Amino acid sequence: MSKRPVIIDCDPGHDDAIALLIALASDELDVKGITTVGGNNKVEKTTINALKVLELTGMTHIPVAVGRSNPLMKEIRVADDVHGESGMDGPELKEPAIKPVELSAVEFIAKVVEESEEKVTLVAVGPFTNIGVFLLSYPQLHEKIECISVMGGGYLEGNRTAVAEFNIWQDPEAARVVMRSGIPVLLHGLDVTHKALIKKEEFSIFRNEKGPIFQFVADLLDFYSICYTGERKLEGCPMHDSCAVANLIDPTLFKGESAVIDIELDGEITRGACIIDLRPKERRPVEDNGKVIFDVDRKRFLDLIIESCRKLESRLSNAQ
Repeated sequence: MSKRPVIIDCDPGHDDAIALLIALASDELDVKGITTVGGNNKVEKTTINALKVLELTGMTHIPVAVGRSNPLMKEIRVADDVHGESGMDGPELKEPAIKPVELSAVEFIAKVVEESEEKVTLVAVGPFTNIGVFLLSYPQLHEKIECISVMGGGYLEGNRTAVAEFNIWQDPEAARVVMRSGIPVLLHGLDVTHKALIKKEEFSIFRNEKGPIFQFVADLLDFYSICYTGERKLEGCPMHDSCAVANLIDPTLFKGESAVIDIELDGEITRGACIIDLRPKERRPVEDNGKVIFDVDRKRFLDLIIESCRKLESRLSNAQ
Protein backbone atom coordinates (compact mmCIF):
# COMPACT_ATOMS: atom_id res chain seq x y z
CA MET A 1 0.00 0.00 0.00
CA SER A 2 1.42 3.39 -1.00
CA LYS A 3 1.94 6.11 1.54
CA ARG A 4 -0.43 9.08 1.63
CA PRO A 5 1.33 12.22 0.35
CA VAL A 6 0.98 15.14 2.75
CA ILE A 7 2.22 18.70 3.14
CA ILE A 8 2.26 20.01 6.72
CA ASP A 9 1.64 23.73 7.19
CA CYS A 10 2.59 24.67 10.74
CA ASP A 11 3.86 27.28 13.20
CA PRO A 12 6.06 25.35 15.68
CA GLY A 13 5.04 25.61 18.55
CA HIS A 14 5.24 22.80 21.10
CA ASP A 15 2.21 20.86 19.89
CA ASP A 16 3.29 21.44 16.25
CA ALA A 17 6.66 19.88 17.04
CA ILE A 18 5.05 16.72 18.42
CA ALA A 19 2.69 16.59 15.44
CA LEU A 20 5.75 16.71 13.17
CA LEU A 21 7.36 13.84 15.09
CA ILE A 22 4.26 11.68 14.56
CA ALA A 23 4.16 12.47 10.86
CA LEU A 24 7.88 11.89 10.32
CA ALA A 25 7.72 8.54 12.11
CA SER A 26 4.66 7.30 10.27
CA ASP A 27 4.72 4.41 7.82
CA GLU A 28 1.38 5.64 6.41
CA LEU A 29 2.36 9.21 5.51
CA ASP A 30 4.80 10.52 2.91
CA VAL A 31 5.75 14.01 4.12
CA LYS A 32 6.46 15.88 0.89
CA GLY A 33 7.40 19.04 2.73
CA ILE A 34 6.80 21.40 5.61
CA THR A 35 5.60 24.96 5.15
CA THR A 36 5.79 27.52 7.92
CA VAL A 37 3.45 30.33 8.88
CA GLY A 38 3.35 33.05 11.49
CA GLY A 39 1.18 32.15 14.47
CA ASN A 40 2.66 30.91 17.72
CA ASN A 41 5.49 33.26 16.80
CA LYS A 42 6.69 35.18 13.76
CA VAL A 43 7.49 33.06 10.74
CA GLU A 44 11.24 33.57 11.08
CA LYS A 45 11.14 31.77 14.43
CA THR A 46 8.62 29.10 13.48
CA THR A 47 10.80 28.26 10.46
CA ILE A 48 13.89 27.85 12.64
CA ASN A 49 11.89 25.58 14.94
CA ALA A 50 10.73 23.40 12.04
CA LEU A 51 14.31 23.07 10.81
CA LYS A 52 15.45 22.13 14.31
CA VAL A 53 12.90 19.31 14.46
CA LEU A 54 14.11 17.94 11.13
CA GLU A 55 17.74 18.03 12.24
CA LEU A 56 16.89 16.37 15.55
CA THR A 57 15.14 13.51 13.75
CA GLY A 58 17.73 13.19 10.99
CA MET A 59 15.04 13.87 8.38
CA THR A 60 16.95 16.73 6.77
CA HIS A 61 15.98 15.67 3.23
CA ILE A 62 12.45 16.98 3.76
CA PRO A 63 12.13 20.50 2.32
CA VAL A 64 10.91 23.45 4.35
CA ALA A 65 9.35 26.47 2.65
CA VAL A 66 8.80 29.80 4.40
CA GLY A 67 5.29 31.22 4.31
CA ARG A 68 3.59 34.40 5.41
CA SER A 69 4.13 35.91 8.82
CA ASN A 70 1.13 38.21 8.90
CA PRO A 71 -2.52 37.25 8.42
CA LEU A 72 -4.37 38.43 5.31
CA MET A 73 -5.93 41.49 6.95
CA LYS A 74 -4.07 42.33 10.17
CA GLU A 75 -0.72 42.15 11.93
CA ILE A 76 0.26 38.91 13.64
CA ARG A 77 -0.52 38.49 17.35
CA VAL A 78 1.85 35.82 18.64
CA ALA A 79 1.16 33.32 21.43
CA ASP A 80 4.33 33.87 23.42
CA ASP A 81 2.26 33.58 26.58
CA VAL A 82 1.94 29.85 25.80
CA HIS A 83 5.00 29.01 23.67
CA GLY A 84 7.63 31.42 24.96
CA GLU A 85 9.95 33.90 23.25
CA SER A 86 11.29 31.43 20.69
CA GLY A 87 7.92 29.86 19.92
CA MET A 88 9.29 26.53 21.23
CA ASP A 89 10.84 27.35 24.60
CA GLY A 90 12.08 24.56 26.85
CA PRO A 91 14.29 22.28 24.75
CA GLU A 92 17.81 23.49 24.06
CA LEU A 93 18.64 22.66 20.45
CA LYS A 94 21.52 24.08 18.42
CA GLU A 95 20.83 26.45 15.56
CA PRO A 96 19.97 24.47 12.43
CA ALA A 97 22.51 24.05 9.66
CA ILE A 98 19.90 23.26 7.01
CA LYS A 99 18.09 26.07 5.21
CA PRO A 100 14.63 26.53 3.70
CA VAL A 101 14.09 26.15 -0.03
CA GLU A 102 13.94 29.27 -2.17
CA LEU A 103 10.28 28.83 -3.13
CA SER A 104 7.69 30.51 -0.94
CA ALA A 105 5.29 28.26 0.95
CA VAL A 106 2.47 28.92 -1.52
CA GLU A 107 4.72 28.28 -4.53
CA PHE A 108 6.04 25.11 -2.92
CA ILE A 109 2.56 23.75 -2.18
CA ALA A 110 1.50 24.44 -5.76
CA LYS A 111 4.59 22.73 -7.19
CA VAL A 112 4.19 19.59 -5.08
CA VAL A 113 0.45 19.32 -5.76
CA GLU A 114 0.82 19.92 -9.50
CA GLU A 115 3.62 17.36 -9.88
CA SER A 116 2.07 14.68 -7.69
CA GLU A 117 0.58 11.64 -9.42
CA GLU A 118 -1.72 11.14 -6.44
CA LYS A 119 -4.00 13.57 -4.69
CA VAL A 120 -2.23 15.39 -1.85
CA THR A 121 -3.56 15.92 1.67
CA LEU A 122 -2.87 19.29 3.27
CA VAL A 123 -2.39 19.34 7.04
CA ALA A 124 -3.01 22.80 8.47
CA VAL A 125 -2.06 23.13 12.14
CA GLY A 126 -1.30 26.84 12.29
CA PRO A 127 -3.23 29.89 11.09
CA PHE A 128 -4.60 29.15 7.63
CA THR A 129 -2.92 32.04 5.79
CA ASN A 130 -0.68 29.99 3.49
CA ILE A 131 -3.42 27.50 2.65
CA GLY A 132 -5.94 30.26 2.00
CA VAL A 133 -3.57 32.11 -0.35
CA PHE A 134 -2.76 28.87 -2.17
CA LEU A 135 -6.44 28.07 -2.68
CA LEU A 136 -7.18 31.56 -3.98
CA SER A 137 -4.12 31.59 -6.26
CA TYR A 138 -4.41 28.11 -7.77
CA PRO A 139 -8.08 27.19 -8.19
CA GLN A 140 -7.12 24.78 -10.99
CA LEU A 141 -5.31 22.62 -8.41
CA HIS A 142 -8.25 22.17 -6.04
CA GLU A 143 -9.20 18.89 -7.66
CA LYS A 144 -5.77 17.48 -6.80
CA ILE A 145 -6.29 17.99 -3.04
CA GLU A 146 -7.67 14.90 -1.27
CA CYS A 147 -8.72 16.77 1.87
CA ILE A 148 -7.50 19.38 4.35
CA SER A 149 -6.96 18.05 7.87
CA VAL A 150 -6.91 21.01 10.23
CA MET A 151 -6.52 21.92 13.85
CA GLY A 152 -8.79 24.85 14.52
CA GLY A 153 -12.07 26.06 15.85
CA GLY A 154 -14.40 24.53 18.36
CA TYR A 155 -18.11 23.86 18.77
CA LEU A 156 -18.53 24.64 22.46
CA GLU A 157 -15.70 27.05 23.25
CA GLY A 158 -12.81 29.21 22.11
CA ASN A 159 -9.46 29.94 23.71
CA ARG A 160 -8.58 33.45 22.50
CA THR A 161 -12.13 34.67 22.96
CA ALA A 162 -15.23 32.96 24.31
CA VAL A 163 -15.95 31.59 20.82
CA ALA A 164 -12.73 31.92 18.77
CA GLU A 165 -9.85 29.41 18.77
CA PHE A 166 -6.32 30.76 18.15
CA ASN A 167 -5.60 29.43 14.64
CA ILE A 168 -8.86 30.76 13.24
CA TRP A 169 -8.88 33.92 15.38
CA GLN A 170 -5.45 34.78 13.97
CA ASP A 171 -6.66 34.78 10.33
CA PRO A 172 -10.41 34.20 10.01
CA GLU A 173 -10.49 35.42 6.38
CA ALA A 174 -8.06 32.69 5.36
CA ALA A 175 -9.98 30.12 7.43
CA ARG A 176 -13.18 31.03 5.61
CA VAL A 177 -11.45 30.48 2.25
CA VAL A 178 -10.49 26.98 3.42
CA MET A 179 -13.98 26.12 4.66
CA ARG A 180 -15.66 27.40 1.49
CA SER A 181 -13.15 25.88 -0.97
CA GLY A 182 -15.24 22.83 -1.78
CA ILE A 183 -12.40 20.58 -0.59
CA PRO A 184 -13.42 18.21 2.26
CA VAL A 185 -12.26 19.46 5.66
CA LEU A 186 -11.40 17.26 8.63
CA LEU A 187 -11.78 19.61 11.60
CA HIS A 188 -10.08 18.95 14.95
CA GLY A 189 -11.21 21.71 17.28
CA LEU A 190 -10.88 22.33 20.99
CA ASP A 191 -13.77 19.92 21.65
CA VAL A 192 -11.45 17.01 20.88
CA THR A 193 -7.98 18.49 21.43
CA HIS A 194 -8.72 19.26 25.07
CA LYS A 195 -9.44 15.52 25.47
CA ALA A 196 -6.20 14.56 23.69
CA LEU A 197 -4.09 15.21 26.77
CA ILE A 198 -0.76 13.94 27.88
CA LYS A 199 -1.44 14.07 31.60
CA LYS A 200 1.08 15.52 34.03
CA GLU A 201 1.74 12.13 35.63
CA GLU A 202 2.53 10.71 32.17
CA PHE A 203 5.36 13.15 31.43
CA SER A 204 7.75 10.74 33.16
CA ILE A 205 7.11 8.15 30.41
CA PHE A 206 9.13 10.36 28.08
CA ARG A 207 11.69 11.58 30.64
CA ASN A 208 12.52 8.02 31.71
CA GLU A 209 13.22 6.81 28.17
CA LYS A 210 16.70 7.16 26.69
CA GLY A 211 17.38 9.07 23.52
CA PRO A 212 17.18 12.64 22.17
CA ILE A 213 13.63 12.37 20.80
CA PHE A 214 12.12 11.30 24.12
CA GLN A 215 14.08 13.96 26.00
CA PHE A 216 12.98 16.59 23.48
CA VAL A 217 9.32 15.70 24.05
CA ALA A 218 9.83 15.71 27.83
CA ASP A 219 11.35 19.21 27.62
CA LEU A 220 8.47 20.38 25.43
CA LEU A 221 5.90 19.07 27.89
CA ASP A 222 7.62 20.61 30.91
CA PHE A 223 7.48 24.11 29.41
CA TYR A 224 4.09 23.72 27.69
CA SER A 225 2.51 22.60 30.95
CA ILE A 226 3.38 25.88 32.67
CA CYS A 227 0.40 27.45 30.93
CA TYR A 228 -1.96 24.50 30.70
CA THR A 229 -1.66 22.97 34.15
CA GLY A 230 -1.16 26.38 35.73
CA GLU A 231 -3.32 29.21 34.47
CA ARG A 232 -5.69 27.00 32.45
CA LYS A 233 -5.88 24.27 35.11
CA LEU A 234 -5.97 21.25 32.79
CA GLU A 235 -4.72 17.82 33.84
CA GLY A 236 -1.86 18.04 31.36
CA CYS A 237 -0.90 19.27 27.91
CA PRO A 238 -3.44 19.10 25.08
CA MET A 239 -1.90 17.73 21.90
CA HIS A 240 -3.91 20.05 19.66
CA ASP A 241 -2.01 19.71 16.39
CA SER A 242 -1.17 16.04 16.74
CA CYS A 243 -4.85 15.21 16.30
CA ALA A 244 -4.84 16.46 12.69
CA VAL A 245 -1.92 14.14 11.90
CA ALA A 246 -2.95 11.14 14.00
CA ASN A 247 -6.38 10.96 12.35
CA LEU A 248 -4.70 10.43 8.98
CA ILE A 249 -2.61 7.59 10.41
CA ASP A 250 -5.34 5.82 12.40
CA PRO A 251 -8.89 7.18 11.97
CA THR A 252 -10.20 4.59 14.46
CA LEU A 253 -8.76 6.76 17.24
CA PHE A 254 -11.40 9.43 16.64
CA LYS A 255 -15.15 9.94 16.45
CA GLY A 256 -16.93 12.80 14.68
CA GLU A 257 -19.90 13.96 12.68
CA SER A 258 -20.44 15.33 9.19
CA ALA A 259 -21.40 19.01 9.32
CA VAL A 260 -21.53 22.37 7.61
CA ILE A 261 -18.53 24.39 8.81
CA ASP A 262 -18.10 28.14 8.32
CA ILE A 263 -16.28 31.09 9.87
CA GLU A 264 -17.78 34.27 11.31
CA LEU A 265 -16.05 37.48 10.18
CA ASP A 266 -18.33 40.40 11.01
CA GLY A 267 -19.54 39.95 14.57
CA GLU A 268 -18.28 42.50 17.09
CA ILE A 269 -17.63 39.80 19.69
CA THR A 270 -17.91 36.67 17.53
CA ARG A 271 -15.26 37.37 14.86
CA GLY A 272 -13.22 34.23 14.30
CA ALA A 273 -15.89 31.88 15.63
CA CYS A 274 -16.12 28.51 13.91
CA ILE A 275 -19.78 27.94 13.10
CA ILE A 276 -20.64 24.23 13.05
CA ASP A 277 -24.13 23.33 11.86
CA LEU A 278 -25.22 19.96 13.27
CA ARG A 279 -28.95 20.43 12.81
CA PRO A 280 -30.86 17.72 10.95
CA LYS A 281 -29.57 17.65 7.38
CA GLU A 282 -32.82 18.86 5.88
CA ARG A 283 -32.43 22.08 7.90
CA ARG A 284 -28.85 22.81 6.83
CA PRO A 285 -28.69 25.51 4.13
CA VAL A 286 -25.91 23.84 2.08
CA GLU A 287 -24.27 20.46 1.67
CA ASP A 288 -21.88 19.34 4.41
CA ASN A 289 -18.32 20.45 3.69
CA GLY A 290 -16.47 18.49 6.33
CA LYS A 291 -16.32 16.23 9.33
CA VAL A 292 -15.98 17.63 12.84
CA ILE A 293 -14.09 15.48 15.34
CA PHE A 294 -15.46 15.42 18.87
CA ASP A 295 -13.85 12.49 20.67
CA VAL A 296 -10.57 10.57 20.88
CA ASP A 297 -9.38 7.32 22.45
CA ARG A 298 -6.85 9.12 24.65
CA LYS A 299 -4.88 6.06 25.75
CA ARG A 300 -4.37 4.75 22.22
CA PHE A 301 -3.55 8.27 21.07
CA LEU A 302 -0.83 8.51 23.72
CA ASP A 303 0.46 5.09 22.65
CA LEU A 304 0.78 6.40 19.07
CA ILE A 305 2.93 9.31 20.26
CA ILE A 306 5.15 7.02 22.32
CA GLU A 307 5.52 4.52 19.46
CA SER A 308 6.35 7.36 17.06
CA CYS A 309 9.17 8.47 19.34
CA ARG A 310 10.46 4.90 19.52
CA LYS A 311 10.51 4.61 15.73
CA LEU A 312 12.47 7.84 15.39
CA GLU A 313 14.92 6.79 18.12
CA SER A 314 15.43 3.47 16.32
CA ARG A 315 16.13 5.19 13.01
CA LEU A 316 18.65 7.51 14.63
CA SER A 317 20.37 4.58 16.32
CA ASN A 318 20.53 2.59 13.08
CA ALA A 319 21.96 5.59 11.19
CA GLN A 320 24.92 5.92 13.55
